[in-house]
Amino acid sequence: MKSHYAPTLLAILALLPSARADVVTDWNLTSIQVSKAQAPFSGAALNTNLATRIHAIESVAVYNAVNSILQFGTSYGEYDVPAPATASVEAAAAKAARDVLANYFPSQTATLDSLYEASIAAIADGQDKTDGILAGSEAASHIIALRANDGSSPNVTYAGPAAPGVGVYQLTPNIPPATVPPFTFANGINQQWAAVTPFILSSPGQFRPLPPPAVGTARYVKALNQVKVYGDPANPRHTAELQHIAQFYKQDAEILDNEAARLLSASHNLSVADNALFFVTLDTAIADTRIAEWEAKYFYLYWRPITALNANGSGAVTNNYAAWKPALVTPNHPSYPSGHSGTVVAIEVLRAYFGDFNTLTLHTTTAGEPARTVTSLTQIEVDNGLSRIYGGIHFSFDNEAGQKLGRNVANYVLANGPQLNP
Repeated sequence: MKSHYAPTLLAILALLPSARADVVTDWNLTSIQVSKAQAPFSGAALNTNLATRIHAIESVAVYNAVNSILQFGTSYGEYDVPAPATASVEAAAAKAARDVLANYFPSQTATLDSLYEASIAAIADGQDKTDGILAGSEAASHIIALRANDGSSPNVTYAGPAAPGVGVYQLTPNIPPATVPPFTFANGINQQWAAVTPFILSSPGQFRPLPPPAVGTARYVKALNQVKVYGDPANPRHTAELQHIAQFYKQDAEILDNEAARLLSASHNLSVADNALFFVTLDTAIADTRIAEWEAKYFYLYWRPITALNANGSGAVTNNYAAWKPALVTPNHPSYPSGHSGTVVAIEVLRAYFGDFNTLTLHTTTAGEPARTVTSLTQIEVDNGLSRIYGGIHFSFDNEAGQKLGRNVANYVLANGPQLNP
């Protein structure tokens, strides 16, 4: 494991009591599944903003619970409720995760309870198990209370500008798969996310990107022509492989981020303590990147390619979007910076722990798309960024700004998030 800490994480944690290494990753997967309404859960899937907030809260609860027993790192949120050193870390991690997820998904409590009982079934009954359960419960209650008024609700949507303008974001139509008018136009999502309290960052705008290029500049024209060609499914340069890349990475980025993290954790044999610190770093970084991206998106309010390639000289679209259509449905929020490209935040955290060259077989929720095998984390970074251009939904400078923002957040969280004790 390549560590950004000194002394190394594994050197210290090798001295700590051993625990089943996968209880944290099991509940990380459960956190993804329940937030996305994947089997065995039901209901409505949350968008990436809402989901990553809950993943971060779950990871904080697990970390504080495990750390309250093992005392190997700095606490999150000034949490100071020590547990007996003999308490079960497995029980603590499982209970912390279960309580957080049941709080935010009360309709799924029965399924969560079933998974929880299975998770702790092998732990011998007794005081150690009881103490671990209490440690998990207290850690979950603490972070739930801490995030109760973080600005994530009530939800606010963006109805669009009073009048269209050149370069200004306006609501985008639901094409494809619908290819003929009348189209539907959804309001921009989660405008309030621009002011959500970050988990680690000092403010949402801490790493706000520089402004996007002005319409008509050389950089803008180059990016516009690129997405016009490679993001158009009717253009011969939009090959089958480009379409596969666009479709594979179309899924919510945090699903892939956490899948890659679980695979790397398993292949490097991380312990429960390793994983507690690793996933709290990863998932708070991902959540903070989404907050930072939304601050920038609604600050700049930059238009999408589908608008730019159909607008007249005043910025209005009067041709029923007949001139150009993208390969993917354009998401209903401003273009700059690319939210998907901010997934680099996860890649940077993974690289800090495991290095770049790792062979991973990853899956997608896009129906009909097969798994893809990569041989480096950089390959994920590059393909994920290009996928938004191949999908016709972002400019190259959206991608570049999103990736830079993700790197900045990752480096900040790695340095300022929970750390190993010296």
